[in-house]
Amino acid sequence: MRIQYNKYIIKNTKNINIKIAHISDIHFSHKYNNKRLEMVVNKIKDINPNYICITGDLIDLYDVVNDVNYPDLKNFINNLSNIGKVIITVGNHEYIKMLDNGFGKTNNIEWLKELQTKNIIALDNEIYEENNISFIGYNPDYDYYYTNKETPSEKNNEEISKLINKTKNNYKILLSHTPFLIVKKDNYKNIKKFDKIDLVLSGHTHGGLIPSFIPGNFGIISPNRKIFPKKVRGIINLKTSKVIISSGIMKLSRKSKLAFLNDIYGSNITEITIKHK
Repeated sequence: MRIQYNKYIIKNTKNINIKIAHISDIHFSHKYNNKRLEMVVNKIKDINPNYICITGDLIDLYDVVNDVNYPDLKNFINNLSNIGKVIITVGNHEYIKMLDNGFGKTNNIEWLKELQTKNIIALDNEIYEENNISFIGYNPDYDYYYTNKETPSEKNNEEISKLINKTKNNYKILLSHTPFLIVKKDNYKNIKKFDKIDLVLSGHTHGGLIPSFIPGNFGIISPNRKIFPKKVRGIINLKTSKVIISSGIMKLSRKSKLAFLNDIYGSNITEITIKHK
């Protein structure tokens, strides 16, 4: 196991000076390797951020919240909250549970809300504001991922627009598990007031399963099984904002037959410094 580390500096004119540690796609599951979690905590301690943003897929399947080792995930989040304020949004794997005949849908994310403390904030299509910063947590529903095959709809665009419209006039960070709502065919142009968003943090793509030493934003395969997808990792410059896509703590779900490759790929942690020009 190793750390795949990225570092970005983003300048702004809104007098914001903060540091963010960005992670995604932990995919916590039965008999999870806690050494991986300890390694992530230790690296984030070194970064010493003001905020730790987790952009979805904390768990691999909903069933793990009833697992005997689920407290290990809670301890991990609590340990992070002792370093900086933790901001979490929902991913697609939070919607999946095990059925007798395969996988099915759950809308139960009460377990995520129960993690909240004054230093742990879980955003389910909600906004958290402090220090002249708006954190906007947007999560499309189960149908977006599993019925519409991740094709952005007018409904998604309207929901994001409404959240943006509710924020104050400050530095705006959109946490969206999937970046495809924004970068796919430049869909951000269809979202009203998207020009008010300063930064987008996403995950979901698992870095396109590209090793970290290869430069660029392209991948080998995306979660929707597209071959050689573009804009699936690193930093992407839009006209009015930037998108940073985490390659994930885990590259492959426990359900995958290739899950043994996780130790080869490494876990991605991104350090983001936002500083006033």
